[in-house]
Amino acid sequence: MVKIGKNEIFIQDTGGDKPALLMLHGIMMDHTVWQHQVETFSPYYRVVCMDLRGHGKSTSDSADISFEDHAGDILALVEHLALRDITLVGWSMGGSIALLLAANHADRFSRLVLVSTTPQLLADADFKHALPVEQAEQLGKLLFDDFQMACAAFCELVSSESDFVAEKLCRIARKTRTDVAMSTFQSSGARNLHAELKRITLPTHIIVGAIDFICTPA
Repeated sequence: MVKIGKNEIFIQDTGGDKPALLMLHGIMMDHTVWQHQVETFSPYYRVVCMDLRGHGKSTSDSADISFEDHAGDILALVEHLALRDITLVGWSMGGSIALLLAANHADRFSRLVLVSTTPQLLADADFKHALPVEQAEQLGKLLFDDFQMACAAFCELVSSESDFVAEKLCRIARKTRTDVAMSTFQSSGARNLHAELKRITLPTHIIVGAIDFICTPA
């Protein structure tokens, strides 16, 4: 655990002085989603996986957590661990946070990898390649009415092709603080990061699932 401000941030760190892979998970997830990547890349990189504030084992003194709050925690962690030559890897919400960091703190990172990431979670007239507002509203209502069922519905969207993976993700999601999950969905839905895309100069690799219903290939 690393103390950052009022909160304790959990990290998994393979250590050493190799170039770093800093892995950021998605909403209602935690560091364990990266375990296959830790095993694969640790011979070549210092792999650091964190639980974002209010997720997994990391604490939060408030349910109201912005992308900027997470970005501040990550910059503090980079400084604390003295990470070097950092490849920033973000999945879904973690990718949105990575977009902010790449746009505003490019000097701290070497490369960017975006996994199933969108600059806008909810579709509108200007950006139709996102989650329909009606579907998001249904999920939001379900989060309020039946959090356990909402986690299952969300994870089925994330991994519609694999019941095994969906169930694994659901077990992680259900450990998330309900107030944090609801607040994060609400604040994420309101964000538009198109302006940040124009300011990213880091070499960037984009990975997307062909049948991703949330962060679509388009």
